Amino acid sequence: MINMREKDQSKKAKIIQAVFEIVDRDGLAGLSFGKIAKWAGISSGTPYVYYRDKTDMLSQIYVAAKQQLESGLDEQLAQTDSTKEQLITCLEYFARQYIKYPLQANYIMAIHAAPELITPTARQEGASFTNSLSGLYCRLCKESQAAVVGDQFLVGALLLGPIMWLLRQAKLNNTQVDDAQIKRVVRISVNGLFEEENHETSL
Repeated sequence: MINMREKDQSKKAKIIQAVFEIVDRDGLAGLSFGKIAKWAGISSGTPYVYYRDKTDMLSQIYVAAKQQLESGLDEQLAQTDSTKEQLITCLEYFARQYIKYPLQANYIMAIHAAPELITPTARQEGASFTNSLSGLYCRLCKESQAAVVGDQFLVGALLLGPIMWLLRQAKLNNTQVDDAQIKRVVRISVNGLFEEENHETSL
């Protein structure tokens, strides 16, 4: 017999899944509590039981999705002491999780394109992966192994740009990305940071 708490959690799970599916099909602009309720097969007032408003809902789901995709990363990073290999591990893990959880990953990317839709607290809580990348890169710079780039947005573009392009193209073309492709793109991206011509002092 299903108790009330299990039933309530089931309804919340339906809401979250509906949000992921609607954003995947229609984007964030297609979201409303009414549409979510209809999609999830629940009453129109049910979302208000779990969320104060749309901003609260988007924020909570964003933080939870980020935590789900990043779960286990610390254990992966602990397997090597090499900063460069940790950076590679971080990017490869991101790509594999993106493929494993496509709806959650798509939702996160949609929020990143419209960060004003969530609270500043949620944005801060969701920055852990970017902070990990930046931290590893800064450590490489201190070790004089990589180019020094002061702009953290540029660091993100250098490290995430190539693998994100690969993943997005695969989604657009309805094709699969295999592990060999992930490793190759990530290593080319990271190794590019160690090329002499990439150092700001040589520009």
